[in-house]
Amino acid sequence: MSSVKKILEKKYSFKEYLELEANAEFKNEFWDGEIVPIAIGMAGGTPNHSKISNSIGTAIDIELDRKNKDCTVYNSDQKVYLPKFNRAVYPDCSVLCGDEEFHEDSKVVLTNPCLIIEVLSESTKDYDVSGKFEGYRSIPSFKEYVLVWQTIPKVQTWYKEAENLWRISSAFGLDKAIQLYSIDCKIALADIYKRVKSLEDIDNPKAY
Repeated sequence: MSSVKKILEKKYSFKEYLELEANAEFKNEFWDGEIVPIAIGMAGGTPNHSKISNSIGTAIDIELDRKNKDCTVYNSDQKVYLPKFNRAVYPDCSVLCGDEEFHEDSKVVLTNPCLIIEVLSESTKDYDVSGKFEGYRSIPSFKEYVLVWQTIPKVQTWYKEAENLWRISSAFGLDKAIQLYSIDCKIALADIYKRVKSLEDIDNPKAY
């Protein structure tokens, strides 16, 4: 039996997970006692995914600096804790404004991001759209969720206007921009997709 399979079958405490993760050769998420290797059906895994994740984080960082905002952008190496579900996950990109707050058992697991971004992959898009969004909503500081398509220039956001009330916005096309209300920034889709060389026709339903 492989070591990965053993990890999947055993139940762990959050502290045990953190100890294992500190010395792991690959990233793992924590799902309420289960350690789930991201390599098993959870990774974006394409050059476009990597390019887009990096570009949107950079574009947000530049805009935050331009507006002199006290916010920090994190890449996909940053763990975030979902309190209601007792999970630790790796968003593709996240933003925190103000001081960092961490899980009581760790100084590396964030608990107070305000904005989380996921770049959709064919294997994970259903989970990103529904399951992850539900988990992220359990974070008290969480105000905005952004989904970015890989193969077409499309970005969709959910912004929390009030408890259980979310505003949905979408932007289509490289000539458009998306407003991020939680950090008061507008990001051009041309900046998000500037490293992607082969985008599909936005009118092609198969691209969704």
